[in-house]
Amino acid sequence: MLLFAIIAMISALTGIISGIFKADIHGITGLLAIILMLVHALWATVVLVRKQENMIIKFHKFSIIVWLIWLIPFGTGVVLNAF
Repeated sequence: MLLFAIIAMISALTGIISGIFKADIHGITGLLAIILMLVHALWATVVLVRKQENMIIKFHKFSIIVWLIWLIPFGTGVVLNAF
């Protein structure tokens, strides 16, 4: 998971540097989603190591929020590229 987050961050930075990145709703929420995935992967590692019940519960709530935010750039990418 951490490797995926690192690869995604490198891809996002490459898009920004090359000028492909657009500051529209899709680009901004996509970048936010990638950053959240990195945080999510790091937190998942901490939760797995510590195995504390309260951290596991908070992690699952955070996971749902990250997933919902991830759906925004997915959906806007579909809509923006359909027209």
